[in-house]
Amino acid sequence: MPRYRRLSPDERRDQILRVARRLFTELPYAEVSTTAIAEEAGVRRGLLHYYFGTKRELFLEVVRELAADAAVQAPPPDVGLPLPEAADLCVARYLDTAETNATTWFAAIDAEGFGRDPELLRIVNRFRDLTVGHLLSVLGHPDPDATLRAVGCAYSGLAEAATRQWLQERTLTRPQVHTLLTRSLLTMLTDIAPALGERPDPAVAGPGGG
Repeated sequence: MPRYRRLSPDERRDQILRVARRLFTELPYAEVSTTAIAEEAGVRRGLLHYYFGTKRELFLEVVRELAADAAVQAPPPDVGLPLPEAADLCVARYLDTAETNATTWFAAIDAEGFGRDPELLRIVNRFRDLTVGHLLSVLGHPDPDATLRAVGCAYSGLAEAATRQWLQERTLTRPQVHTLLTRSLLTMLTDIAPALGERPDPAVAGPGGG
């Protein structure tokens, strides 16, 4: 057990959270115990429960932190890169984050050990929404219409599936996934989204569509 050091409450909480994030990243959710986290952090298990409550609540906090960090790592929307270069950079940053946090993220999106947890679902969906919005802004669409946002959401599903083929199934390499996601993103923005056009508002169009 690491030697105990006196820390402020915020420092102690951050220390426990760092250890939990590392263990949840290295091991499946079911194989991580609050006892192991407390031992790694050099604290009594009761202190861990004092700061975070249950293992579930600690994991939710790890996922929140992961989502926030991933958003920070995305390129700012004013970098001024040409579209192909901006798309390439976005995909590279996404793959960096996915590779570093694969176990934790897949446990979150699969709700491993959670069942249908509404709070976990809210965190994951909020992260997806923010990621799509930021991605479109970086690529020159700060105010996407409903159709373009829907295309972006569909792309996020492709990104998760491709990442799973790379990191879990091992059927694709990182360079292959990078090519797949970059070219798909460019095609969706320059070809597919314009071909779909603006989705009509059912309240305006009416049942007959006209």
